[in-house]
Amino acid sequence: FHSVALLRNSADVDVRYIVVPRIDTNVFRIAQLLNPLEAPLLAGPVDVYVDGEYILSANIETVPSKGKMELGLGVEQAIKVARNTSFSEARSGETLVAFNELRHQIKIDITNRMSRPAPIEVRERLPVPEEGAKVDVEIGSVSPEWEKYEQEERNAPIKGGYRWRVEVAAGETKSLSVDYTVKTFVDSELVGGNRRED
Repeated sequence: FHSVALLRNSADVDVRYIVVPRIDTNVFRIAQLLNPLEAPLLAGPVDVYVDGEYILSANIETVPSKGKMELGLGVEQAIKVARNTSFSEARSGETLVAFNELRHQIKIDITNRMSRPAPIEVRERLPVPEEGAKVDVEIGSVSPEWEKYEQEERNAPIKGGYRWRVEVAAGETKSLSVDYTVKTFVDSELVGGNRRED
C-alpha cells in the first residue's frame, strides 16, 4: 500500500471545548475549520496530527468547498471539571394549599491547567414537567448568565437544555452555578425520577 500526496493546503483551525458534567466530567476538544480547497473534501478516513504528533484517526463526511468541518480531538486532560449538587426539602403555602419545595443547587468548577485560555461550552439540563402535570420548576439565580440550548443542530432536540459559554484563563478556576426549585402539591408524588438531583 502506498499513498501519494496530490496537493496541500492550509486553513485556520478554531479549537473549542465542550463538557456535559451531568453525564461525564471529561472535557472534549472540538476542532472547527473551513475547507480551504476549491473542491469538496470527500468522505473517508483522516489521520489527525498536532504539532507533528499523531493524535487519532477519524472518519469525516463530505465537506463542500469552503464548507465548515468539525473534528473531535478526544479528551483534553489539562482541563478539569467538578460538578457538585446540594438538595433540601421544605413545605410552603397555606394548610389547604400547601406545596413541597424541592430545592436544588448545582455548582460547577472548571480548572484550566493549560498555558493558554480555553473557550468552554458547559451544557446542563433541568427537569421539564409533562403537560398537565401538577408540578412547577422555577429557576432561581444563575451565575454567570446562560442561554437555552436545545441542540437542534444535531437533529436531536432536547427539553430543558441550557449552556454556558465561558473563557477560562490559563491557570484559572472558574465557577458556574444555578439554583432551581421543583414545586409539587403536598398530596402529589413524583413519578419516574428522583426527588434529588443526580
